Amino acid sequence: MLMSQLANLLKKVNKLDKITEILVGVMGVIFAVCGWIVKRLHSSVDKSNARISILEKSLVDRPYLESQLSPIRTDLNLILSHLLEHRKTENKTHPQD
Repeated sequence: MLMSQLANLLKKVNKLDKITEILVGVMGVIFAVCGWIVKRLHSSVDKSNARISILEKSLVDRPYLESQLSPIRTDLNLILSHLLEHRKTENKTHPQD
C-alpha cells in the first residue's frame, strides 16, 4: 500500500515536472518573441529618428529664407521707386484735366 502510494505520488510529480518543463519552454518562446518584437520596434524608431534628423537639416529655416528673399526685396524696392519717380515726372508733364 505504501509502495503504491509512493508510485502514484512519483507519477504525479513526474507529470508536474513535465508540465513545468513545458510551461518554462512556452514562456521562454513567448519572451523570445516579445524580445524580438521590441528589438524590431526599437530599431525602426531609431531609423525613423535618423531620417527625421536628416530631413530637419535640409528644411528651410527663417534666417535662410530671409537671406534668400533680401535680394528680391531690394529689386522690388528699386522697381517701386522707379515707378513712383516715373509717375511724378509723368504728372508734371501731363497734368490732369
